[in-house]
Amino acid sequence: MAYGATITEVCIPSNPDYLAWMRRIVGCLADCAGMDPSEVHDAKLAVTEACANAIRHGSPHGADDKVSIRISSTKGSVVTEVTDAGAGFDPQEINARPRTEPGGLGIPLMKALTDDVQFEKNGAGMTVRLVKTAQQPRTRRYPFGR
Repeated sequence: MAYGATITEVCIPSNPDYLAWMRRIVGCLADCAGMDPSEVHDAKLAVTEACANAIRHGSPHGADDKVSIRISSTKGSVVTEVTDAGAGFDPQEINARPRTEPGGLGIPLMKALTDDVQFEKNGAGMTVRLVKTAQQPRTRRYPFGR
């Protein structure tokens, strides 16, 4: 964690109705971190995709499961970790799969929209870590003043 980081932790039900709410949270934090509007959009879309994948693929008990999201924002960057309760997967295997069925574009999309994507299988499920960095960060803004 960087000095001066804003840490936001959210635990949502495994329900796609919460995706719009997560988009708003990430958008506010990315804007406060000094990202330009296109970077804010990319951060929101990547985190939405990670959360949607956690809900769809990483929730073996459906709506009874939870998805945990931890966002660390500093001047010029936002790091988001999305953790689910699923069995996990091998990212290399996903990338090598032929595109003959609908879907399967989430991981390439996250990689295209962020500066770094990491996958970690843990005892309780899978964590996706997304890093988005501003090219030319603006002065950091605080939504509630300082």
